[in-house]
Amino acid sequence: MEKFLGFILTATFSLFFLFFINESADAQDLGDSMLVANPGDITFGAGLTRGSSTGLLENAETGLTGQIYYTFTEEFRGGIDFTYYLIGERELNANELNFNVNYFVRNRNNLAFYGLGGINVSNTSGSDELWRVQREEGDPNTRKFGLNIGGGLELSIGSIAIFGEPKLTLLGFNQFAFTGGVRYIL
Repeated sequence: MEKFLGFILTATFSLFFLFFINESADAQDLGDSMLVANPGDITFGAGLTRGSSTGLLENAETGLTGQIYYTFTEEFRGGIDFTYYLIGERELNANELNFNVNYFVRNRNNLAFYGLGGINVSNTSGSDELWRVQREEGDPNTRKFGLNIGGGLELSIGSIAIFGEPKLTLLGFNQFAFTGGVRYIL
């Protein structure tokens, strides 16, 4: 029930967010403004991610995230990000690899709002004896595939951008995650 509620809240927030931003952008004359992400830009990013139910134990965990994106057009950017979760003293490892596409609803005047969709590959490994993890075949090492849906905000300060990204992953880790950090635009 909690995951279903998280999905409904994320979907509602994302739709409201995109509608509001789109209406605001249509109301402004954006003809002479500068783009945040220009076609051909390569962007490197780093940040912290907080996942609501990471890995085999389904605990909330914090992770380190690295990203690389390429901007195809004024509206679309695609890229890869990798998150390694800092599980601490436990003998459990969790990470995820995401292949995401961003659709810019607004990409002007040092501020970008975008929708996010993509594919998630979640990996976990650990000691089955230590954690008494019940897996289908007794293998504590798992790889799951999922789908990402979410949005993001990016504030540009020259070639540096600060970003925040709420995202819901369905199927893989089945979690809500928030990533915040810094991006460098080449």
